[in-house]
Amino acid sequence: MYTEIEQATVAIVDRQLEAYNNQDIDAFAATYADDVEIYQGQSLVFKGKQTLVERYGKKFASLSYLHATSMTRMVQGRFLVDHELAESSTQPNKEVDHSVKVIAAYEVENELIKRVTFMG
Repeated sequence: MYTEIEQATVAIVDRQLEAYNNQDIDAFAATYADDVEIYQGQSLVFKGKQTLVERYGKKFASLSYLHATSMTRMVQGRFLVDHELAESSTQPNKEVDHSVKVIAAYEVENELIKRVTFMG
């Protein structure tokens, strides 16, 4: 049973995942704080919603198919950790040509994603 805070955390991460899978950059960006920070391990990759829109907008536009699934999820307060499987295709027939498993740790603040740390 999730607390109210945990329910809000799950809701925003699920909205983000749905927008990602729909390759909807506006809906995707709407789930993030203006000063969002994206990390790979302990290294800051980029900061800010504008950079997020530029990077993910290009990614969404370049792929015919993009889908991420949470295989395992842990939630504690405003923190959510997913073990995700992300698949994508550059082919017109949408045949998956890239697949990766990653751990994504989300930190939510004021009902927006404030920080994501990717591991793997």
